[in-house]
Amino acid sequence: MLLAKHVPRCPACGFLLAAAPGPVYSILPKRPRPPRSVRSSVPATVAIVGLGVTLAIVVVGFWLVHQRDAERARLAAAAVTASAPPAPAPTPPPVVLEPTTLFAKAKSAALAWHSDATLIAIDITPVLLGKVEPSGKLVFTFGKPAGKKLGPGTPVQTTGFVVSADASGVQGEEHPTGKAVSVAEPNCIFEDVLGKIEKAGVARSERLHLHYAMSDKHARGVWRVSRAGEAETLRTLDGANCAIIVH
Repeated sequence: MLLAKHVPRCPACGFLLAAAPGPVYSILPKRPRPPRSVRSSVPATVAIVGLGVTLAIVVVGFWLVHQRDAERARLAAAAVTASAPPAPAPTPPPVVLEPTTLFAKAKSAALAWHSDATLIAIDITPVLLGKVEPSGKLVFTFGKPAGKKLGPGTPVQTTGFVVSADASGVQGEEHPTGKAVSVAEPNCIFEDVLGKIEKAGVARSERLHLHYAMSDKHARGVWRVSRAGEAETLRTLDGANCAIIVH
């Protein structure tokens, strides 16, 4: 290359160096790149699908097991319920044997039975220490007027309405009453009667029977007080003012 620039001809043969071809460089051929391997997405897709299917199977399996356990529990509970004895019925609250309150209830029931129902009699027994015993009973008897005339002392029909009250409850029903007359409702109430007879010498420790009805002899409603189970009258009181009637 240096010779071509400074010597135009070859000193030996006279060849024009400027006409000589330039240096020839040997260029090695490039190696072809190996083809890029395209990784297939098929295996990954298959793996994902397989994982999804597996998860679905697991979830369904858990759900089926849960459903089976729930059904077994339901059947077991039903079997226990079927085999268990029925629960006892709730016990109704005891009836307080308070004569004045029970008379008001009995009167309401009688008026529902007949609009002109009228009182015939009251029976209360046994009474001890100023109150009706828990085993006691109150009976209120009402009747229908036998005619157009109303008021105390007027006859009533032979079928009346009887309201009974005891510890088991209050009930009313029609019942034969025989020959009877109506009586005015007592103004001298149960508590007044007990206070009056105690002052008159009847001991509170006596087991008593109180009966209220019309007295033909006295032409008024009276309370007759006797010992429970005995016919002898200990005291007679005016039903209007609680005055003790001397025989």
